[in-house]
Amino acid sequence: MRIGRRRQATAVAVAVIGGLLGSVSVAPAATAAPADPGRPAVGSADRTDSPRTPSVWPRPQSLRTTGPAVELGSQATLVAAPDADPYAVEQARALLRGAGVRTLHESLPGGGPVVRVGGSGAVEALRALRAPDRADLPSGGYRIAVGQVSGRATVALDGLGADGLFHAVQTLRQLIADGSVAGVTVRDWPGTAVRGMAEGFYGEPWTSEERLAQISFMGRTKQNRYLYAAGDDPYRLARWREPYPAEKRADFRALAERAHAEHVTLGWAVSPGQAMCMASDQDVRALTRKIDAMWALGIRVFQLQFQDVSYSEWHCDLDAETFGSGPKAAARAQARVAGALARHLEERHPDAAPLSVLPTEFYQDGATDYRTALAAELDDRVQVAWTGVGVVPKKITGGELAGARAAFRHPLVTMDNYPVNDYAQDRIFLGPYTGRDPAVASGSAALLANAMEQPSASRIPLFTAADFAWNPKGYDPAASWRAAIDDLAGGDADAREALLALAGNSAGSVLGAEESAYLQPLFDAFWSSRADAARRDRAADGLRAAFSVMRGAPERLKTPADGRLTEE
Repeated sequence: MRIGRRRQATAVAVAVIGGLLGSVSVAPAATAAPADPGRPAVGSADRTDSPRTPSVWPRPQSLRTTGPAVELGSQATLVAAPDADPYAVEQARALLRGAGVRTLHESLPGGGPVVRVGGSGAVEALRALRAPDRADLPSGGYRIAVGQVSGRATVALDGLGADGLFHAVQTLRQLIADGSVAGVTVRDWPGTAVRGMAEGFYGEPWTSEERLAQISFMGRTKQNRYLYAAGDDPYRLARWREPYPAEKRADFRALAERAHAEHVTLGWAVSPGQAMCMASDQDVRALTRKIDAMWALGIRVFQLQFQDVSYSEWHCDLDAETFGSGPKAAARAQARVAGALARHLEERHPDAAPLSVLPTEFYQDGATDYRTALAAELDDRVQVAWTGVGVVPKKITGGELAGARAAFRHPLVTMDNYPVNDYAQDRIFLGPYTGRDPAVASGSAALLANAMEQPSASRIPLFTAADFAWNPKGYDPAASWRAAIDDLAGGDADAREALLALAGNSAGSVLGAEESAYLQPLFDAFWSSRADAARRDRAADGLRAAFSVMRGAPERLKTPADGRLTEE
């Protein structure tokens, strides 16, 4: 009896997907056919129905099965190019050992299959395996091929730019199962050059341990930008002039070290507008000193935020004398500070990523006096952040992006306020990322999703946002949502059932979807079956199974994310 109930509970939990598919609203250009849960998901450019083709996330641009899997066995040979990314190589070693390789040679001839990581040897092996050429692969792109080269089982990985090889290893991790590497050929690249998340909510900032865990999550999901912009951190707000306490500085150093290893660029946002004389050279120098201090801690990209600045209230007489009053005056003042900071970064830290500015009018539509003045005065090196049309918009279209770009006349950083929940603190938003045109990903200088105060729970929607940003044209929100739950469950079937119930019951948000939609068909079936005892019993069993999963969820949710999810 228990076995039967357990199977039924699993089936009901999986039915969450059906509820979501019936209620999730997706921008037309991003819509994909619902994936069959029993069929592997592959890239949009090359699709195959072969059962041997594994699921890889973010969804590759091209992945196809080209031969049988390669058995790794008890020994293998890892050949890494001398200049190969050391973090990619180290992760490749760990993957092979985790797959059962007890003896790992690192020079030829060695023994067992050969795994080539970068360099001319990998390129030659890819050519021998008839993998598509590099051609126009952008930075961050990579190729993988698996098969036989000169009679020896071979896995070859090649990447472009600083991140490509690391991305290849993240895919290799998903190609290994049961001691074998799937016989596939992959040609893949990021659809959005800069993609990631912001810790920008108002509320209790994440702990150091939570941030470190989040950075590791970002690495395996191929995200490359983390912007620290905690809404209640005084050292980036009213007390921006002051250095962080020693403990916090140590936290930033540890975070930067982890980010470097996971190929994530660590960013820091400062919001000085409520406590700064913007016409004062002395205050500008104080700001550049704070930037230098953060650079020393490992920060490599910066954002100036002016979202709460008044058009008529200055914090010194010099500002009123210099800029006047009104939207145009505020724009000129903000542009002055941004320009000074951009020049400082170029002179002192030429390796820094471009500075961005979150303007006062970050969500409005079209040109305004403020936006026009800011566009005219802002340094050409500076990017402009926006959230779409609306603070938390249901949709962001390519047309809206084009309109904002025309108004600001600078590259745009899309700071998407999903799944952030600081405006609804009694809610968590666990539905997939929807309603964004592919053009928003490809047309943004960066695409960052603002996380919830609950970091581990945030991984479900953030996983789907990362999938969209990597391959916006091939994005399937329902399949991505399933994969996000699998990732957070970490292979624990009980945790997966509980997460399906939790996420299904928390799917509704401004983006769309109906809360607990998967339960409605079960209710309907029950009420419509009262005249038929057999149907009524089956319907009652379905409801009972669904609520049994929910009842057991608190205990089952103690496992994911090293137990942090339960506290959240």
